[in-house]
Amino acid sequence: MPIYNKVPDNPTTAPVERIRLDERFVSLLVTEDAQDRLEAQELRQLVHRALQALSDDEMRVIQLRYQYKKSPGQVAARLGISRDAMAALEQSGLEKLRQGLEDWHRGV
Repeated sequence: MPIYNKVPDNPTTAPVERIRLDERFVSLLVTEDAQDRLEAQELRQLVHRALQALSDDEMRVIQLRYQYKKSPGQVAARLGISRDAMAALEQSGLEKLRQGLEDWHRGV
């Protein structure tokens, strides 16, 4: 089974796969013993909530950059936006994800 999934031909109209992306983040961060599975469930819920805070455009950029491992130029070209616009969407999306994790870490 390939590590990376094929990028949809038209990611601007393809449905955003938020669940699959949060599973991928969790699988990168967590090992599988009994306590880790419990913590993984909590982390999975946290990541899912953080991903829900992203706009569809932010989600597509994060998905193409981190799930499909596309370069900034490739993402901008696929979405039909400038590299600056792509970078702004990536930055705002990552900031929202970081904020969700930081809030959890601080116990907010």
